[in-house]
Amino acid sequence: MDKILMLEEINKEVKGLQYSDNKNSEKLLSKISVLVEKFFDSKPKYINELFSIRHFLNGFNCRGNETRKAASWKKGKEKLENLIMTLIYDMNISKNSTGEQVISVLDNQSKCSKVFIVHGHDDGAKNEVARFIEKLGLEAIILHEKTSSGDTIIEKIIRYSDVSFGIVLYTECDVGGVKALPQTLNPRARQNVVFEHGFLIGKIGRKNVVALVKGDVERPNDISGVVYESMDTSGAWRYSIAREMKSSGYDVDMNKIG
Repeated sequence: MDKILMLEEINKEVKGLQYSDNKNSEKLLSKISVLVEKFFDSKPKYINELFSIRHFLNGFNCRGNETRKAASWKKGKEKLENLIMTLIYDMNISKNSTGEQVISVLDNQSKCSKVFIVHGHDDGAKNEVARFIEKLGLEAIILHEKTSSGDTIIEKIIRYSDVSFGIVLYTECDVGGVKALPQTLNPRARQNVVFEHGFLIGKIGRKNVVALVKGDVERPNDISGVVYESMDTSGAWRYSIAREMKSSGYDVDMNKIG
C-alpha cells in the first residue's frame, strides 16, 4: 500500500478514537512510530512529537483530575491528527522532489483538466481568474466552493489539490510591516495565500505554480525562483498564464483567450 494511503487510513482510525480507549491509542501510536522510524529516520522531531502526544493522551501530570485529563486527551488527539497531516505533507514534498511517479496516464489527464486557485478576499479578481480558466474548458478549483465532508482546512487542501497547475492570487487584502517601524505598513496577501502557495510548490512543483499579483502587494522573499505575473488591466496576463499552462502539459487553445 502507498505510504500516504497508509497514513490516511490511520488518520481515519484516529478520528474514531474515543476517550479512555488506551488500547487502541497505543496501537495507533505504535503504527505511526513504525512508519516514522522507517520513512523519516533523519527527522527525529517527529519521534519527539509522538513522545509528547503520548503524554497528552495518557493525561500525565493531571494528578487524577478527570476534567483536566479529558482536556489533555482531546488536545493529544488533535495534535496526533495534525502530526499525521504534516507527515502526509512531508511525503508529498519528498515524492515530488525525487520525481517518484505514482499516477497513471488517466490520472494525469484528469489532473491536467483542473486548475487550483488560491485567493484572498478580492472576489472580483478570484471570479475573473475562475471564468478565464472555465473559458479554456478547464475546471477551476476554488476551495470554499467545495464540500468539506468534515475535513480540516489542510485535509481539504490536500484532497482538492490533485492538479497539475495552480494560480495563486496575491491581492491587497492585509497590511503588515516591521514591528519597529509601525508607520511603514505595506499591502500584503492573506496568510492562507502564502501558506497554500508554499504547499502547492511542494506538491506539484515550482514550475507548475504561477503567482498572479494585483496591485502593489508585498511578495514573500523566502520563496525563491517563483514566477510572478502582474494582473494588468489590459488582460495580457491571460496569455502569460496560458503559455505556462501549456508548458505544464495542459491542452490550451490560445484562440479561446480574449
